[in-house]
Amino acid sequence: MSEIASERQNALKSIVERQMELLRLSLFVATQGPTVYQGETLRCTLSEAKLKTSQQIAMAAGQSVHTILKCAEWRGIPVRDLYPIARSAVESFINAAFLLIEDESAAERAVRWVKYRAWKEVNREVGSGEFKLRLSSSQGEQSPLAEFLEFTAKGASREWSALDAPSRIRRVGEIVGKKAGSRLLGAYALIYSVSSEIIHGSPFGVNFFYQAHMPPSGTVDGFREATGKQVEGILIAVAHAAAGYLAAFFRSMQMSAPYETEQELFNQLLALEGVEPQQVE
Repeated sequence: MSEIASERQNALKSIVERQMELLRLSLFVATQGPTVYQGETLRCTLSEAKLKTSQQIAMAAGQSVHTILKCAEWRGIPVRDLYPIARSAVESFINAAFLLIEDESAAERAVRWVKYRAWKEVNREVGSGEFKLRLSSSQGEQSPLAEFLEFTAKGASREWSALDAPSRIRRVGEIVGKKAGSRLLGAYALIYSVSSEIIHGSPFGVNFFYQAHMPPSGTVDGFREATGKQVEGILIAVAHAAAGYLAAFFRSMQMSAPYETEQELFNQLLALEGVEPQQVE
C-alpha cells in the first residue's frame, strides 16, 4: 500500500476509534447512569424495552466495528470476510437508532418478537420436496401459540418491525433530523448491496471482490493494493453508520457536548473526501 493510502487509512481508523469512544459513552450513560462529559452532565432515561433492544444492538454493532479495526491491516483474500461483519455493524446501527427514537410500541413489539422468534427457531420447515426437514419442539403437528398471533395471523408482518431498512432510516431522519438519517442512508448504500452478494456467494459477489479497484495489469501486488482500498470503503461505511447512530442518540437525548464532538469527527471524515464541513444544528 502506498504511503498516501496508508496515511489515509490510519486517519480513517483514528476517526472510527474516537467514534467508538463516544459509543461507549452513550452506552454507559444509558445503562449505568449520569456522567459528566466536557463539563456537561449527561442523563438518560430509557424504558426497559428500549434498553433491552436499542442498547444491546448498539453494543453489538460496536463490537463488530472493533473487529474490523483489528483486521484493518488485512490484505488479499481474507478481506472478503470483513463484508458480512460490516453489514452486521451497519444494519445494527440502523436498527438501534430506529428502536431508540421510535415510539415505545416499536421496542415493545421487538421484545415480544424475540420470544416468538425463539419459538420459531425450533418450530419450522427447512428445504423443499423430498429434501425437507421439519423441526418441532413437541410431538405431532405444532400450531403457533396464541400469544404469537400478532406475528402469525394471516396478513400480519412476521418481522420485529413492519418497516424495511430504508423505511427505518427514513423514520430516524424524520424524528431526529436529516444528519442522522442521511449518515445511516450513506452507510446502507455503501455496504448493503455488495455485501449481500458476497455473503450469499453469488457470481457477482465473487467477481466484485476479485476485480474491484484492480489495475489493468492484474498482479498479486495489484490485488493486495485493491483489497486495501476495499478495506478503506468498509471503514467509511461503518464510520457513516456509527455517525448516524451517535447523532440520533445524542440529539434525541439533548446532549450538546457529545453531539458537537460527533459532528467534529464527521467533519474530519468529510475532509478526507474533500467535502466542506457541516455546521452543528
